[in-house]
Amino acid sequence: MKKTALGVLALAGTLVVQLGGAGPSTAADRLTTKTEMRGEGVTAEFVRTDGCIQTSVSVFGSVFTARGSAPPENVGFVSVTQVNTCTLVTLINGSGDATTLNLTAPNGLSRGHLRMSMEFTNYADAGNPVVSPLTADVSFKATAQATKTFEESKFRSDGTRFVSSEGTRSRPVSVAGTVTLGAQNILSPDTSSISGTVGSVRSKEKTVTVP
Repeated sequence: MKKTALGVLALAGTLVVQLGGAGPSTAADRLTTKTEMRGEGVTAEFVRTDGCIQTSVSVFGSVFTARGSAPPENVGFVSVTQVNTCTLVTLINGSGDATTLNLTAPNGLSRGHLRMSMEFTNYADAGNPVVSPLTADVSFKATAQATKTFEESKFRSDGTRFVSSEGTRSRPVSVAGTVTLGAQNILSPDTSSISGTVGSVRSKEKTVTVP
């Protein structure tokens, strides 16, 4: 089944990612579990028109980690829709996922770079999907100051105390670069994004249980 951008893009003004990983420690009179998580991600939307050919592209990439866990988890996604508006024929309608990518998004989120490769499935001919290699290579630059949020919550229940906090930072960005599908240049550097966001999230959770 074809995936949609709305099902994969985790950035919509503010990046929200959920990461797993816990490191329990024991004491004589209690059990304490701590989790610390961090993630960065970028998303962009493009529309390019060449005569009768209109192309829409969505790009998303994120890297997130949990302290003390396995290597960072990478999630990448690209969707492409290309239509001949003169003949109303759909030329490309598909998406691809990546689990290996290179995302650079420094703490200030002022600029960065995303590069990833994946297998892309074109469902324009539903009876004969075509799989091709796709490479996305884009750079982004912030266009406004960052928006920050911080939330903290504490509560107790049946001898267990829960403490959690989450801080997010997001900035609108201008994104430009290339998306190549097989031998076709889907997106060129002269096409800037119509929207884009880069964001980061850091969260902590602590659970203390008294026997």
